[in-house]
Amino acid sequence: MLRERYRQGAQCLVARQVRQESQPQQQADMLGWLWLLRHGCQEDEVRARYVLASPDASWDLDVWVHPAQRGGLVFPRLWEEANRVLHAQGVRWSCSRISRFNRASLNAHARLGTHALGTATFLRCGRWQWMAASLPPYLHLSRRPGDSACLTFDTSALPHYPSLELTCRILKQ
Repeated sequence: MLRERYRQGAQCLVARQVRQESQPQQQADMLGWLWLLRHGCQEDEVRARYVLASPDASWDLDVWVHPAQRGGLVFPRLWEEANRVLHAQGVRWSCSRISRFNRASLNAHARLGTHALGTATFLRCGRWQWMAASLPPYLHLSRRPGDSACLTFDTSALPHYPSLELTCRILKQ
């Protein structure tokens, strides 16, 4: 899975515990990570490809924060760095695929001000996969690994919120 992400051009941002001088020399503990893809994403759980129609959009995926750090500053600081990286590349919007069963992720993204661009439901049975979506192609049936549904997300009509560019910088103060 990691090899495939890097093949697609993914970038991984990692939050690590800062080692104090008094601690023994060892690898710092990972507190969280966030993956970024600039040109869409080949889904790794179902046969689907997510395409971004706008050049000022990116894809984020697999955001993880250590359970002991949830509710703290790891998540906002990961996004602070992601915003810095994406802003430098001219990105205004980052798109995410969030499972409707992952209430914690839905709530965290809602606090960030998400806009729903579409929905898709997948059903797999053996080699068969059925998809029903709110975006074209709306319905898709596949049986082979190379036969993926292609869903295009367009952020060009979304509003621009210049004030949000400052929200993460406040955390450093």
